[in-house]
Amino acid sequence: TWMIFWMAKHSRNLSTSLESEVRQATAQQGKRALFLVAFLAVVREGIELALFLTATSLTAGGLVTLVGAAIGLAASVVLARLLFASLIKLNLRRFFLITNILLIIFAAGLVAHGVHELNEVMIIPPIIEHVWDMNWLLNENSFTGEIMKVLFGYNGNPSLTEVLAYVAYCVLILFVLVRDQLPRAAASSTAQIS
Repeated sequence: TWMIFWMAKHSRNLSTSLESEVRQATAQQGKRALFLVAFLAVVREGIELALFLTATSLTAGGLVTLVGAAIGLAASVVLARLLFASLIKLNLRRFFLITNILLIIFAAGLVAHGVHELNEVMIIPPIIEHVWDMNWLLNENSFTGEIMKVLFGYNGNPSLTEVLAYVAYCVLILFVLVRDQLPRAAASSTAQIS
């Protein structure tokens, strides 16, 4: 959740900041500094990936986690190739927006799964045991269902408290993000008028 708020706060200036830091680093230190920046970014992302995969492997089998990690790695290699070959130009603002949305969905899935576990041990009552049952269409124990469960918190037959937790988390996070954006938008329009 903290990462979602941090990205929302800093994504607006991150693109400009990254470009200026790269220009500064190459002008002052040359290619070694640029390598160090890239290396440290990869190390940081690697640590985040290790934490994410550890949490994921606890909620799903090792094979599903391994397949998901392999798909993610393959997608990142393809994207990196395309970027470095200049076949596409990445709009960082849009990239961070999409990343933020995915993080919200991932986190909401973790919250809902936590509520599911609390339903199982009867700490939180489910209110309604199964609000709907989509397992006939996409069984949560099938290969695709397992991947959806790991990535997005999919449950083919969620309880009412799981659904409420998922929706409440998304609504709360989006409310805070929109609320925090309003003062910035007002300040930026006031600065343009002056």
